[in-house]
Amino acid sequence: MIFNRLFCNRGILIQNFRQHGWIGILYLITLLFSLPLYIATEYRDAPQQITSLFQANGEVQILFAITLPVAAGIFLFRYIQSGAPSDLFHSLPLRRKHLLTVNLLTGYAMILLPIWITTAITGWVWTVLDQPAFLFDGSTIWMWGLSMSIYSLFMFMLTVAVGMCIGQSVLQGLTVYALLLLPVVVWFIMSLHLQHYLLGYPYDELGRNAEEMSLVLRMASISYAPITNGELIIYSIFAILFIPLTYVLYARRQVESATQAVTFTLVKPIFRFGLMFTLVLIGGAYFTIIAPRGSAGWGIFGYVLGGIVGYIVAEMIIRKTWLIWSSRLLPKLILYGIVAGLVLYIPIADWNGYAARVPELNKVNSIKLGGERYIYSNGVNQKMDDGHLYSNDPEYMGAVIALHQKIVDSDLPILNDPINPGMRNDEYVFINYKLDNGKVMKRKYYIPEAEFHQELMALKQSQDYKRVAFETYKLEEDALSFGIRSSTSSYRKVYISNPEQVREFKELLKQDILDQTYEEQRSPWQSFAYAEMNQDSTSKDPSQPREMWNFEIKPSYDRVLAWLKENKLYDQLLVQADEIISAQFAKQEINSPGFLQWANPQPEYIDGSLSIKKQVATQNKEIISDLLKRQRSGYKTEKDTIYQIKLNVTRGENIYMMLKEEDLTEGMKAILVNQ
Repeated sequence: MIFNRLFCNRGILIQNFRQHGWIGILYLITLLFSLPLYIATEYRDAPQQITSLFQANGEVQILFAITLPVAAGIFLFRYIQSGAPSDLFHSLPLRRKHLLTVNLLTGYAMILLPIWITTAITGWVWTVLDQPAFLFDGSTIWMWGLSMSIYSLFMFMLTVAVGMCIGQSVLQGLTVYALLLLPVVVWFIMSLHLQHYLLGYPYDELGRNAEEMSLVLRMASISYAPITNGELIIYSIFAILFIPLTYVLYARRQVESATQAVTFTLVKPIFRFGLMFTLVLIGGAYFTIIAPRGSAGWGIFGYVLGGIVGYIVAEMIIRKTWLIWSSRLLPKLILYGIVAGLVLYIPIADWNGYAARVPELNKVNSIKLGGERYIYSNGVNQKMDDGHLYSNDPEYMGAVIALHQKIVDSDLPILNDPINPGMRNDEYVFINYKLDNGKVMKRKYYIPEAEFHQELMALKQSQDYKRVAFETYKLEEDALSFGIRSSTSSYRKVYISNPEQVREFKELLKQDILDQTYEEQRSPWQSFAYAEMNQDSTSKDPSQPREMWNFEIKPSYDRVLAWLKENKLYDQLLVQADEIISAQFAKQEINSPGFLQWANPQPEYIDGSLSIKKQVATQNKEIISDLLKRQRSGYKTEKDTIYQIKLNVTRGENIYMMLKEEDLTEGMKAILVNQ
């Protein structure tokens, strides 16, 4: 009786459902439309095997899960944000914990019942559907119900907890989403800061991790990135922790704090510093991006400007007026500025040893070069097991550590372009050390090849490097067939499906790749052809294609080229000079100081501007033969003279290629002398 009168007061329960029950009804309708109705009405020629119901319209389902529970939290506790309703409810013969309990129970009912009803109806649809568009099992349905319940409870409890610290409903809603996005924003911009000022900081995994850090961003990847148990456990823990926190905050909240921006004095400095530091990072990142190259002062100016603006805006929000000037404003601004400066400086300070740290060989178990790899299978992106990419070969590890040590000891301006670090330097080095203490140490650099030629040559000529960099470990697995396409003409293709030929080709290709020299790896010339290895699909979905892996066939791969000739396949890939009617040359000047451009074959350049660009055409078979023997691969440059070339084939095909001015033969120079 006491429990019914106090903790579950019938009058307030009925009033809540009368006034705000539409939120639960709307939640139920939207979930029914987005899941069971979608599954029942979707048609596909071949049913899709799915492992999560979020693979079927999951973005829409998550959108409802992060909006309607927030609306429930705002409307149910609207009374504590307004003066008159706050006085009315707090004058009732109920203690605050009784008011909070009955409102929380109302919210739970409004967001959980629609989910459970939708789960039950989805199960019924699954059992009666004759020709389903999606194939899944019963556990998938229960997992969807559990995931949606956890996400919705998390959003609801976060909204209620924030509402206890905020005195305005609009600001409460904005703060909820700001808190969800704040970790991503701070991490992203802080990573940019570390990338700019901290030598070797790895940052390429930010995009994938960002989606896991925010439920708002998770919406974009929910259909192809599976929900992990770790995510659900973390959101469950937060949702549970918010419950006692809400009781504590509500018990200490002043009734007079309604309509105030921040209700607790203790929260005000946190809010002030959080907003200020966010704008410090944004200001620094923005001015670093727009700054002229090599101008470090712009970034510092951005940090200072962001800090001043952030502090003033936070102060105006807290005081609810723009008239904030007082004698204490400037000292407090300086104090907050010093704290923000320390947070920015300490991670990049020389004395913390991060940039200069190179592990000793006897403390490293194995090394991997390169970042994480993902594979799209069964409708989701999955991180590949990278255990086979690590090597514990002493020679290989010694070469990596020697290169790392020279990078650390070098005074080269390695971080000269924080936004596009790979644009200035032409070698990318991403080192993963597995240390003997079980930790993984990562470092990432872009370096100029000329300054590290000896170290790079020692590393890249090792067998373990080539095994990973050129993926020869895949050639040790079973293959169904190979498709080989000429790099000169996409119409020239051959297909190898005979098991004996597949085995021979695979073995020779692996040997040629492992035997190539460092100079051959850096060759500027286009490959002779590309080989596509087809394997059996590991996917349960019959509509998923087979797994394919691509390999270059370079002009230096003597074993493979000899095998192709022996098996009468080489000539089928080769374009003969007799097949070419004429060759057209168009000179292209690239001159963009400070901005690297891609120099590569551009059909639109030579085809689309015949009237304004001077072109030279020739039918000289010697020149055409020279052109067919080598083609320049694409590269980046600020200033260069290149020739866009078009070969007109007898059967109507056009072949486009490119040469640098220094690549021209004497015969070519003779016909281009006046261009």
